[in-house]
Amino acid sequence: MTDLKLLKEKDVPPAKIYIPSKSTRKDIYEIVGEKAQEILNDSDEANRLTLYCLSRFFERAIFEQEFKRTGFKDEPFGRVATSEERQEAKKFLTVMGFKIANSNRAFMPDKEFPEEHLLLMESVITEEYDLTHLVKETKQTRLSV
Repeated sequence: MTDLKLLKEKDVPPAKIYIPSKSTRKDIYEIVGEKAQEILNDSDEANRLTLYCLSRFFERAIFEQEFKRTGFKDEPFGRVATSEERQEAKKFLTVMGFKIANSNRAFMPDKEFPEEHLLLMESVITEEYDLTHLVKETKQTRLSV
């Protein structure tokens, strides 16, 4: 397990202590980027959906450096945030301990994805919290009254 970097080995003679390594769990940016690409086959639309979802989750503009963590190589497909939106987002992130360069642009979505947003949220919640066994897999074939 140490070869797989799941455990760290520490020698404390006459024994060895094994300590769990830091988790390689994906962050919310990577998860949202992957789920958006699963939901939409079109890379440009998946890019837009990712920006939309992150902006909705965080209720603010999304900076380029944040968006790069989603796995998309292109910049976010949306509108450039107004100076007020950018300042508000930067102020919040600075208070939270993040450093945002002045040259880093912020973006806001230019298109809404209400249905896809809901699908993405459901997917993230059920898979990240291992709730897939609670999801009904069969589709309703008759109209219930």
